Amino acid sequence: MPSGPDPSDGSTPAGGHQLVRGISAFQRRTAPLVRGELARLAREGQRPVQLFLTCADSRLVTSMITSSGPGDLFVVRNVGNLVPLPGAGSGDDSVAAAIEYAVDVLEVRHITVCGHSDCGAMQTLLGARDEHPEESGLPQTPLRRWLRHGLPSLERMTDDSRPWTRLAGRRPADAVEQLSLTNVVQQLEHLRAHESVARALREDALELHGMYFHVGEAQAYLLTEASGAVVFDHVTETEELRSPA
Repeated sequence: MPSGPDPSDGSTPAGGHQLVRGISAFQRRTAPLVRGELARLAREGQRPVQLFLTCADSRLVTSMITSSGPGDLFVVRNVGNLVPLPGAGSGDDSVAAAIEYAVDVLEVRHITVCGHSDCGAMQTLLGARDEHPEESGLPQTPLRRWLRHGLPSLERMTDDSRPWTRLAGRRPADAVEQLSLTNVVQQLEHLRAHESVARALREDALELHGMYFHVGEAQAYLLTEASGAVVFDHVTETEELRSPA
């Protein structure tokens, strides 16, 4: 008979310890506090007002940095917080499906694209460009096929005719931060190309927002566009959500 952990003695495989401990702590401490609200949401369904599209990076805890709870955010996460352009050639429908569902079914009033500091996806894009300048810069692996949706951000960053994208009070620290900021702006443009988003914007039923989270500073920045400048400004205690759309 094969040996293995006995669930009755509370043991788990080593790789599962952290997850199981977390679930156990939730059941003991948090579930009693949120059970009533979750029961209400189960009865009434979800009605979030915000689609929050961000990176899959484990350091970005969406509920923590937005002080949100169950039912507040409809969250889409992927490597690089990318929004593929619509069309058969994009090769990806999952993000488009989430956008359509959020706008047409859930009728969200806001969509935020959130990038962050030290983004591995942006590092990969920059590294591939430097290693293979004669090609698209993206050899054909699953990761790099996906990251092709970030190539327009690279092009935008090097386009001198575009306004310089910066943080309030300073220039980006390095090329990775510059690309991360530019990528948020570019992905907002990709969002506008989706039919459901374009229609909701025409009807003044939707606002788009750009956000950047600096992990090391634990500081959020919101995108503002004024007088031709593209600036991510600090979010303060009294800050209200502004739309650059």
